[in-house]
Amino acid sequence: MRNSMKICDLNGVEASTSQFPLVGYTVFWRLAGIRVSHPDLGQSLQTAGFDKYLPDPPTPRVALRRALAEWIKAKQRIARNLQLQQDDEEQDENEGGRQRTLIRVINRAGSEHLVYALVAEDVDFSVLGLSYGTALRILLHKKTGEMICTTDAEGVIDAQRESQQVTDELTPYWQQYRDLFIARDLSQMMRGIIDGMNAVSLRRAGGVYFVPATERDALVRLRNLIADIPQVAELDPFVCALGVPDAVETKRGLARAVHAGLIDEINSLQTDLGRLGESGDRLRDKTIAQRLVTYKRLKAKAEMYQDLLGMQQDQVRAGIAELEQEARNLLAADSTPLISPISHPPAPLFAESEFATV
Repeated sequence: MRNSMKICDLNGVEASTSQFPLVGYTVFWRLAGIRVSHPDLGQSLQTAGFDKYLPDPPTPRVALRRALAEWIKAKQRIARNLQLQQDDEEQDENEGGRQRTLIRVINRAGSEHLVYALVAEDVDFSVLGLSYGTALRILLHKKTGEMICTTDAEGVIDAQRESQQVTDELTPYWQQYRDLFIARDLSQMMRGIIDGMNAVSLRRAGGVYFVPATERDALVRLRNLIADIPQVAELDPFVCALGVPDAVETKRGLARAVHAGLIDEINSLQTDLGRLGESGDRLRDKTIAQRLVTYKRLKAKAEMYQDLLGMQQDQVRAGIAELEQEARNLLAADSTPLISPISHPPAPLFAESEFATV
């Protein structure tokens, strides 16, 4: 009920600006609660016209970890006595228990398999020490998804050592999570879609964006996409687009925020180019060409904000021109044996504190 009230309030704020001429929208979203399979998401993105943003399914390593976590939680006798702690997921800070289950991965680059081990950690308060025992190991073939479980603590994992009961219990979870997206998987997809709307980030860390009014139809399609894909009950993912009125004072503050956002993009691209020069690797025409395409897109986006930015547009153009020239210089230098590493990364084009945001 509380979440529903918040969303209703946001809808009310959106409605309050809908009757005014708008210069654009302040956009943010929440994806918590999304649970959607790769095929279903692909179909939804195609219907919404965003099919090129379909992300790859979770890696076998991520999918099996999630399946293991869900399986452990579902086993009531384990859940009463053990706490699940994961390396790559959020950790439970409550360490009052005497025993907990740790999920550990054994992986090697180039190997066809990886191994997950469920390790029981016992806390001995009398000697202030820890002891460990391997309770289960799972061998996963990275390409085929074939899985073998064993309760043997060590040794070769093969069909003869397989624990069929554990495999039968775990298989449905593995089948579910191997192509299932959750909220954190879709963040990059959302940023890509929003960036395709010529958006500018209003926060250096992202999360809040300005989208021009000309992209209203795309925003509506994005909102409908998030509203229609499967989700957990009582959690309400949403996309909120608050209209920015076309008024003098509003546009003045917005111009400063948009300018700062564009400068942040330029500084980020400049850092990327600096790392490329420091790598010492031989550069290919394709590598620099990809950068130049990115700079061209940024230039086109900046031109869209020409009326809003006014004289500040000159600084943005200069920054992009410098990026283009540095990229060409790197390629020219690579015609000699190797690019000599830059002793220091280039300083940001503009200081972060030089421009305030709204």
